[in-house]
Amino acid sequence: MSTTSLKLSDELKQTIQHFAEEDRVSAHAFMLRALEDEVRRRRQRAEFLSDAQAAAADIDAGGPVYAAEDVFEWLHARIRAHGTDEVIPEPAPVRGRGAKPGTRRKKAA
Repeated sequence: MSTTSLKLSDELKQTIQHFAEEDRVSAHAFMLRALEDEVRRRRQRAEFLSDAQAAAADIDAGGPVYAAEDVFEWLHARIRAHGTDEVIPEPAPVRGRGAKPGTRRKKAA
């Protein structure tokens, strides 16, 4: 394990100490946790963006597209069915692989 020194303003150091005391940890442990949390957050964001770009590429290549309303209904049904044996069928795509002709919803006037 390596050692790193940080130069902190007095105000920041006091604030860190205050929060560390609230959490009943050392200032060192508080700072280490804060740095670990930020690294984890950045990695999650990079993974989210990568997944989004892959999904966009799949759609561009003719992959399935679902109506948001259908997806929300499906998610709510899955939540309601959690812990039961009920099988919730996935929504039908409105375009792309697996879409059936005429399944696209018409917008309300």
